[in-house]
Amino acid sequence: MRRRMTRIGLSGGIASGKSAVATALTTSAALREAIGGVTEHVDADAVLRTARGEAADLRAAIIQAVPEAGRPDGTIDATLLAARAFADPATLSRLEELQWPVVRTLIDEASRAAEARGVRLLIVEAIALGRSGLGASLDGVIHLTVDEATRRARFLARGGASADFDRRAAAQAGLQEELARLGAIEIDGHGTLSEVVESAIPVLRHLCLGDESTGRNHP
Repeated sequence: MRRRMTRIGLSGGIASGKSAVATALTTSAALREAIGGVTEHVDADAVLRTARGEAADLRAAIIQAVPEAGRPDGTIDATLLAARAFADPATLSRLEELQWPVVRTLIDEASRAAEARGVRLLIVEAIALGRSGLGASLDGVIHLTVDEATRRARFLARGGASADFDRRAAAQAGLQEELARLGAIEIDGHGTLSEVVESAIPVLRHLCLGDESTGRNHP
């Protein structure tokens, strides 16, 4: 009898390495052996970008909320939109009201398709797992913890601006408390990618199979 697919959230502050870790986990032979099946990854930000491009109603509502982010051809200037959102909590809140219901629906559809393919573990990557409502439907959450100085250095190394990091980090204030309310298990994200993946595997095995050991790795 095939096991039900497990859905695990992966969160963490900006530049904590979520996408790299999620991608590495999907190709990890050790994880596949540990949980007895295939792992796939869905990124909430990527889902949102697709929705903005394909859903005319959503695009129109976003441009109505932040008119200056609309281009003459009807598309959205994502860089300008992000700058406005991270600079103004009210704008961010309004955009979340518009966008998260669409993202939740699309991720639910992706989850059903993955389970039909026989996927064993679906990793749902998103920062705001709590306030987005995504966390409510998950079987567990992992919080990738990295100190602010390290995250800032990583952000700058990939071409980001210090002021942009500050705006994004401020918008994510309270993330740790939000994830704690979801019962998130912390994984230390300071090591190499292979080290972080190695730390995550026993945690994911526990969440998928219900081992007595928590596999919790404290930073």
